[in-house]
Amino acid sequence: MKNVKMKNVNVVGQKGLKYDSNKQKWYAMPLEILEPLADVFAAGERKYETFNCLEPFEDSDRRFYDSQMRHVKDSQLDPLAIDEETGCYHQAQVAFSALLRLRNALMKVKR
Repeated sequence: MKNVKMKNVNVVGQKGLKYDSNKQKWYAMPLEILEPLADVFAAGERKYETFNCLEPFEDSDRRFYDSQMRHVKDSQLDPLAIDEETGCYHQAQVAFSALLRLRNALMKVKR
């Protein structure tokens, strides 16, 4: 067995090192806020297939914008309005469409 030299071994009373200051911070985002959004992704999976929303398709920005605005209209007076087709909150559908529009725009910039 090869002898491996250990660097930065924690000594009693010494704090460990973690080089994560430039990494994405997730802790401040309460996951319960994402539950309605997860329902929208699950509804899409049932209707189409897993990750279908990430596939490229024709005129995606306009289509996600149109979807977003339809759901805004349907929940304008009631933020808890439910989409009859999916059983999800219309406002969660708004968030879904907004995030997909953002994701697709970012993917275009990365090309």
